[in-house]
Amino acid sequence: MRLLKEPLLHFLVLGAVLFAGHAAFAPGEGPGPAAQVIRITAADADWLKEMWTRQWRRPPTDEELAGLVADQLKEEVLAREARSLELDVGDTVVRRRLAQKMAFMLDDTVRVAQPTEADLHAFYDAHPELARTKPRVSFAQIFFRRDQGDGRARATLASLSENPSIPPTVAAQDQGDRLLLGDTFSDQDEQNLTELFGAPFAKAILALPPGRWSGPIESGYGLHLVKVTQTSPPQVLPFAEVRQRLAEEWNRDRQQASKARLTEELMLKYRLVADAAVRPWLGSFSTHAEIRP
Repeated sequence: MRLLKEPLLHFLVLGAVLFAGHAAFAPGEGPGPAAQVIRITAADADWLKEMWTRQWRRPPTDEELAGLVADQLKEEVLAREARSLELDVGDTVVRRRLAQKMAFMLDDTVRVAQPTEADLHAFYDAHPELARTKPRVSFAQIFFRRDQGDGRARATLASLSENPSIPPTVAAQDQGDRLLLGDTFSDQDEQNLTELFGAPFAKAILALPPGRWSGPIESGYGLHLVKVTQTSPPQVLPFAEVRQRLAEEWNRDRQQASKARLTEELMLKYRLVADAAVRPWLGSFSTHAEIRP
């Protein structure tokens, strides 16, 4: 019992308690935690391609697939950051909603000053596409289903070529199969045509010479004979007419650049592991990725 009254014992016990408390609550001096792993696999890329194909009824291009992979990676990073900030507390929405919350926070963080007139004129010179109207086309089309459609389409094209005086609206109504979209289209640009028929069809239509039947041209629906009736070539608009749009695009461009920079900084907090098969679609994320077979 005399030992319990010794001052030296009291000192040692107190020192041990203080040391244990410091170890438990003080920041560690050792290396920080390892970066969290984000893995993108070939199966993930296949799933993204399948989802795209179901929505658009065609497989994505390499550029589109790279965009899908980039969006998937950014979404995962933002979702994890949102959870680390406890943005999911009391919220039952899944990862995408969390990523959206983090994206909104980044948007609020980014503050862009208003452009000067010199900024806008420089932006006008650097982005002539913003001041240029899109080429537009009006046309009539005759539609053929794919089953036995090629032969019928070519025979109809030969017949129409021998009788060029037949009005295109009459020919469109009397020949081919029915298409719910209609037989004639007016003042269509490439984006509208892409949404209606797909990108290859849109590019083909805009390259056709006016005044005669051409084809068959394939779309997601089937085969088409097309006669362009009117074209509107692109025109460059003066600065004053597009100033408002330039200001909006200038702000959007700066915001996107700032947001991309912040997202890149967040990416550095994570260890990205990707299958070798996914590498072609990683885009700028490839510099951060550890490629695995």
